[in-house]
Amino acid sequence: MERILKTRNSRDNSIRYCLIESEVEVDSIKARTYGVRIESLISERKKCSEILDITPNLEKAEILFDTMADLEIHPVTLKNVAEDFVNA
Repeated sequence: MERILKTRNSRDNSIRYCLIESEVEVDSIKARTYGVRIESLISERKKCSEILDITPNLEKAEILFDTMADLEIHPVTLKNVAEDFVNA
């Protein structure tokens, strides 16, 4: 199950950021996790990238989401930014 908790567009509306809540099950225990989806809204070159289950901590996920939207990260760099965030 995935649910969009929050969305935000870039200043020029060419990119949409989504904070995603997912439910995962590990050893019969269900937990909520959070991730980010980035969608390029430019019609000629539409791209979408997402990384789910980055963290079970909503506050950390919101920090990542806000940082990506503030810096206007593109879909192609989502993986690198998320890896840096997790390893920090």
